[in-house]
Amino acid sequence: MKSIKMSLFEFWRSKGERRAFLVRTNQRRLLPSQLEQLLGDSGVRAELQDNRVASLLPPVGTEVFRRFTPASLQEIQQRHEAEEKEQERRKKMEEVAEKEQPKPASELEAEKLLPFIYGDPPPELLKTPLEELDPFYQSQKTFLVLGEGNMVHRFNAEPSCYLLSPFNPLRTVAIKILLHLLFNVFIMLTILTNCALMVISDPPAWTDKLQYVFTAIYTFEAIVKIVSRGFCVGKFTFLRDPWNWLDVTVIILAFVSEFTDLHKFSVLSLAPRILKIIPVISGMKVTVGAFVQSVKRLAGVIVLLVLGLCVLSVICMHLFMGNLRNKCVILPAWSNQTDDDTLHFTNQTPSSGFSYSEYLDRMENYYFLPGLIDPLLCGNTSDSGSCPEGFTCVSGGRNPNYGFTSYDSIGWSLLSQIRLMTQDFWDNLMMLTLRSSGKAYLTVFMLVIFPSTFCLLSLLLAVVVMAFCEQEEAIVTEAKRKEEQFKQIVEALKKRGETEQAEHSENQNGEDDQKRRELENQSSCPPCCLVLLQWNCCGCWRWCKQRLYTFVTNPFFDLVIVICLISNILHMSTEHYPMTEEFEWQWVVADLVFTAIFAAEMVLKILALDPYGYFQVGWNTFESILVLQSLIDLALADVQGLFRLNTIVLRVLRLARWWPSFNMFLGMIWRSMRNVTLLLFIMVFFFTVVGMQLFQQDYENHVCCITVDCELPRWHMTNFFSTFLVIFRVLCGEWVEMTWDCMEVSGKATCLVFFMTVVIIGNLLILNVFLTLLLSSFIFVAPEEKDKNNIHKALEWIKTWILALLGKKDPDHTGVDSKEDNRKEYLALNLVMSDQPMSEVKVLSSNINNQTSSDHNIKPQKVPIAMAEVDIEFKTPEDEQQEKKCDDIQKPTEHHEDHEGNTPEDCCSDNTSQGAGRVWSNVKRACLLIVQHKYFEITIIIIIMLSSVALMFEDVHLHQRQVLKMVVEMADRVFTYLFLLEMLLKWIAHGLKKYFTNAWCWLDFLILDVFLVSLMADMLGFSGTGAIQFLRTLRALGPLRALSRFPGLRLVVEVLVQTIRPLFDVLLVCLTVWLLFGIVGVGMFAGKFHYCFNETSEEYFLPEVVNNKTDCFSLIMMNFTEIRWKNLHMNYDNLLNGYLALLHLVTSADWMDILYAAVDARLVEDQPVYEHNIFMHLYFVCFFIIGSFFTFTFLIRAIMDYLQRDKFGRKRIFMTDEQYKFSKCVKERFSRYPQAPGPRPQNRARAWLFDLVTSRYFEFFIMGIICLNMVILAVETYDQSYEVDEILHWFQFTFILIFFIEFILKISAFRQHYFADGLNVLDFVVLVMLIIGMFLADLMEKYFVSPHVFRMLRLVRVAPVFCLIRWARGIKRLLSAFVGSLPALFNIGLVFLLLMVTFSIFGMFNFAYVKKEYMISDMFNFETFWNSMICVFMISTTSGWGGMLYPMMNNPPDCDPYAEHPGFMVKGDCGNPTLGIVFFFTFSSLSYLLVVYLYLTVVLETLNSEDMEMLSDDDLQRFYKTWSKFDPDASQFIPYSELSDFCSALQGPLRIPKPNTIKLRHMDLPLFPGDKIYCVDVFLALASQVLGESAEMDALKARMEERFPANSSKVSNVPISSTLHRKQEEEAAKVI
Repeated sequence: MKSIKMSLFEFWRSKGERRAFLVRTNQRRLLPSQLEQLLGDSGVRAELQDNRVASLLPPVGTEVFRRFTPASLQEIQQRHEAEEKEQERRKKMEEVAEKEQPKPASELEAEKLLPFIYGDPPPELLKTPLEELDPFYQSQKTFLVLGEGNMVHRFNAEPSCYLLSPFNPLRTVAIKILLHLLFNVFIMLTILTNCALMVISDPPAWTDKLQYVFTAIYTFEAIVKIVSRGFCVGKFTFLRDPWNWLDVTVIILAFVSEFTDLHKFSVLSLAPRILKIIPVISGMKVTVGAFVQSVKRLAGVIVLLVLGLCVLSVICMHLFMGNLRNKCVILPAWSNQTDDDTLHFTNQTPSSGFSYSEYLDRMENYYFLPGLIDPLLCGNTSDSGSCPEGFTCVSGGRNPNYGFTSYDSIGWSLLSQIRLMTQDFWDNLMMLTLRSSGKAYLTVFMLVIFPSTFCLLSLLLAVVVMAFCEQEEAIVTEAKRKEEQFKQIVEALKKRGETEQAEHSENQNGEDDQKRRELENQSSCPPCCLVLLQWNCCGCWRWCKQRLYTFVTNPFFDLVIVICLISNILHMSTEHYPMTEEFEWQWVVADLVFTAIFAAEMVLKILALDPYGYFQVGWNTFESILVLQSLIDLALADVQGLFRLNTIVLRVLRLARWWPSFNMFLGMIWRSMRNVTLLLFIMVFFFTVVGMQLFQQDYENHVCCITVDCELPRWHMTNFFSTFLVIFRVLCGEWVEMTWDCMEVSGKATCLVFFMTVVIIGNLLILNVFLTLLLSSFIFVAPEEKDKNNIHKALEWIKTWILALLGKKDPDHTGVDSKEDNRKEYLALNLVMSDQPMSEVKVLSSNINNQTSSDHNIKPQKVPIAMAEVDIEFKTPEDEQQEKKCDDIQKPTEHHEDHEGNTPEDCCSDNTSQGAGRVWSNVKRACLLIVQHKYFEITIIIIIMLSSVALMFEDVHLHQRQVLKMVVEMADRVFTYLFLLEMLLKWIAHGLKKYFTNAWCWLDFLILDVFLVSLMADMLGFSGTGAIQFLRTLRALGPLRALSRFPGLRLVVEVLVQTIRPLFDVLLVCLTVWLLFGIVGVGMFAGKFHYCFNETSEEYFLPEVVNNKTDCFSLIMMNFTEIRWKNLHMNYDNLLNGYLALLHLVTSADWMDILYAAVDARLVEDQPVYEHNIFMHLYFVCFFIIGSFFTFTFLIRAIMDYLQRDKFGRKRIFMTDEQYKFSKCVKERFSRYPQAPGPRPQNRARAWLFDLVTSRYFEFFIMGIICLNMVILAVETYDQSYEVDEILHWFQFTFILIFFIEFILKISAFRQHYFADGLNVLDFVVLVMLIIGMFLADLMEKYFVSPHVFRMLRLVRVAPVFCLIRWARGIKRLLSAFVGSLPALFNIGLVFLLLMVTFSIFGMFNFAYVKKEYMISDMFNFETFWNSMICVFMISTTSGWGGMLYPMMNNPPDCDPYAEHPGFMVKGDCGNPTLGIVFFFTFSSLSYLLVVYLYLTVVLETLNSEDMEMLSDDDLQRFYKTWSKFDPDASQFIPYSELSDFCSALQGPLRIPKPNTIKLRHMDLPLFPGDKIYCVDVFLALASQVLGESAEMDALKARMEERFPANSSKVSNVPISSTLHRKQEEEAAKVI
């Protein structure tokens, strides 16, 4: 796999340079005089003979553009015949394979713009056949046609359809029609109209007739293309363009559908019509091509992905097969239950026809939790789910979720693994699995499944990033080539006398464009309009306008406006429910005041700048629209509407004028409207129409299969809007639940194919959009200049005045800018609405009387990203050595101590040579020796671990275990005293000053304070007070002590902390965006999420029964105590609740309750109605796009911008120098090819066995057997027959026999060296276990462990399959990069684990007794550490943590503060809402950043890794083994003619497969007499192709020189030539 030439950080830093370079290159043009000289001056052409672009020009004296005539066709025919003769001659001389064939010029490819060297063709030659400009095609039967914008189109000169020659009038007319702009517009409008009709779910009858019109238009378009281009014979004919196959498909399916009823598959005739929009839009075909090429790059990682998922599926299938069928079944009256929870039936059955299977299939016999459609699962192990009294756990019935959540076969297990990998509703799958199998299997998810899926996804992301970077580099490389050629042309023109014009040619284009724009601006306004737009009536008016201009351009005017904007935003944020009438009146009055202020601002600016100057600025136009809309809202205040709300909210966007980061965020959104985003929209529309056409009838006909009341569910595909919401939800990452519904109503195969296609293509497109916004050179270009706007200037003035009043001088103040500088911002064009980095606006000199034109030349307003404004202090390695962990504060190299800095002045005598001073010095020295001892550090780490383990035992059951409680309390005291002793030793050894100047020591000190206060409270009897109880919960921070003890963990924490600091400005931008959506949400949904609820029946009241809050309270007053008027936990009643709801939408998977409440909401305090307004979905769609996707991209961009600056002075960010060396060593070993475990034996029989077991064929055979073994493991099912069991058993026996034979062969060949290879040891251990499991299964099951353990060991045999990756260089490089990132991943993962342990203990201390509802159940709660660990683990992967937060937000009467807990001393089941919100927000934010770092680590390592191969001794042995076949006499020479066959016969990295003649010739090998080549020369040449110019290559040369000294056979034969020189001689001889 080809690697990019620079690292990701280098690529990131060059974004601005790449953008500027590409813009400059695209604007390169030659002046008309230069074009004339270039085309007519033979001297210039002679100097440019090596210039590729100039070589495309016709000879001097000939016309550039010549019409294509019959004479032209005859000349082409003659050139074509001459070229064919030349090819035949070369073929006879066997030179065709060696000659490099000419290639078409990339500058003149079809559908590209005409190069600048040709100038603009005459208008009469447009859309006219012209002779070829590309020399490659001048001997082929083709001609050119230049279309709109000088676009190159190429056609075949052969008769179209064997009938119409290029000069036929009908074909000429067809070409003109095909290339005409109106024809393309007509086709586009036709496609759009056709797509608009597809949106209608129940179209009227007249649309069927309209389909004939569309078919006729598409047929006419195809006929025009066929007539103009030809059908299929020729390179540029109709069918040779893959996009034209869409036309063929559309026409064929249109006629087929007329004669055949395709039912639901009639969508096949509609889908190609949607895709026809792609080739019509300019540039879309290139975008699709780049996307397809990036997908091709994923081939290797996709193979690895599929293989990994299959292995995980087999593992889970054999672990959990049949477990999800365990259900709680009610006990019949005539049955009994044994102690092992197994159901037994007596002979006293009510009837002899009783069927056990039928009894288990009856849904009424299962136990159901309220509100769930699936029965409660259970297990028969101690840590699995239990059944309520009266029920027993029995395996029977179908699996959960319509039977689709299952491990009973490889297919369903694979679907579950895809679900886990995409993290869609995975928490439900894990909870079902743990409930049926046991909580101990959490380790399988934490240590096997999720790390494996992370590995696969991170490598997939790395490959996509790599492909994107390579595409960007290819564009820049092409632009550099054009730039170089342009400079060569300019230099040649300079030498020929056009010096003055050539010097200004590079900048002339931009100046001409600027002048042209100014002239257009002036010419666009007639003189009469200028009189109306420029107010210069009299001298008095101009004097007043001069004063107004000075006033509005003053920095303090802007400062006042910004303060008013912020005040208005704060005023908008105060809206809440319920509001008193007085507050509401004040709120309205404040809104009127702000509207008047902004209206006055607009009037003043218009008077000061004139309407012409005012509306030249985009921001002024935007602000005037807001003011006018506000005034219209006031005029229509009595009319109910939403315009006023939108106008108020849009005022938030005005902050972007003075806030650079916010301006950049809006610019990112504006510039995101590129072809790749448009392609995403097209595919969303495509999938929406296809889904609606495929499944509309199925949902309507089989809706009773998925709902009880036979009403359509909220997510269905019966109309366009509902299907669009389904597709959008799939792209948001939630697809499995809708897939279940679809499979239940329509069939498994169709639904799986459809949804998997949407998931794969949709996510790849979203990833490309994300990378385009993140890495593209045309997005996020930070300006180089840091011009301060008026707000900065006003703040500097205020700072200067304050310091002056205080009598101080501002050291950073350099003076106040002049008035001219203060005017620069007000006439600047809006950066957000322009793709150009800077713009200039010229205002007529009459705007401001007696002012120079320089006052109106607006300096471009630069918008630097806020990250560039924050000065971050990075730590160099030297700084890091000075600031070490708490245990390494001071390690003096001398014996002298600085007593003044380490001890208080009055602690002891200054004389340390005698008395107390000497004693103190000795004590201090002894303490220093203790804390610096290596075992002291190890001891502290062990104490920290033991202390953390002791905290884990303080669960709800501790009070019932008195002995354990006494041990834990004693251990807590001991550990506290030990930590106190550690601190005292460090105080004495290092001194208080140096101890408290280290952040890690402060962490230890604060944690120790918590333990000490808690211990003192227990001793004094104050442990029951609220403050002390909360302080005791902070003991959960104890495990964080371990962070400072490991350099890798300390490094990750430092990066994490220092990353948060500069992100404040970016986070403020994100909060501002959320503020906008929060204000809108409060305005639309405040007070509308309430509902009347019957808690007894757990049902909602229909609006016919309870219409509003008044009706609900009427029922309550009638003593219906079970009725409650409730509010949703996540609501928009105020801005803070709105922020919490938005956070829940982004970070949690169970956000549907908020969406459903918004869709069902009516008016304030009204009972909700099911899907009252489905278009409320659009609010959430906009938030997920802008508030989630764009803010996420903006945040990642800020993190990348911070990390790329210095990388903390290290080679890698998240690993220490020692870890980096270890990583490099591991990568080198991983990159090497496999080596034989020992030397080749001398014995002939053993040598034959050695050659056999080390041959590639034997290895492939074993790999095939292993794969077949995996297939046999995969074909097992839960309900397979006895015959199938027997067949699979004998297959397994056969595999064990084969593996045993393999072991015998290898042990005979390798002898004691067999166990030197780790894979051989693994094979031996697995073989022993398989034999034991096969023949001693019953014995082991009865006395030791279950045979399932031995079944799992067979899966270990799959591991050697990955050895095949060693021959797949692309996958090998990816895995090598992943292996190289393991130390960094280990550091981040260990920090992650410590955070999980800390928050698990904290959650156990605070939320152990909350009410069991929502996701808090008997198994998943915070009662014990392991249960808390499960909950925290689900939170860390953005699972549905809302279901865990809801019980903590309960207040009476939703909870009982006096609830009894039998066996426990604690009362109450209410939670702490504030603490719960802080808990979940903090952990989800930290885990989010750590997950980002995990993926970023793999991506960085992949892009930074070098594509190098390592050569081993085995490669050298294989080389000489192959050489001996070509040199049986051992002369060390072979004929040069056999070199090609020899290199093709090699194995491993040295092999160069055929055709290899040209590549071998360019190696320039020495030739010896007899045209022979030397073996060492060949080996070193081949090795240099693998290692390149590296230290490994130099070491290999030295090794070869040592092993092969001056050989006599070579000394006597001096080289007479070389391979390359010999070929040059042959070519020269042919010319002679």
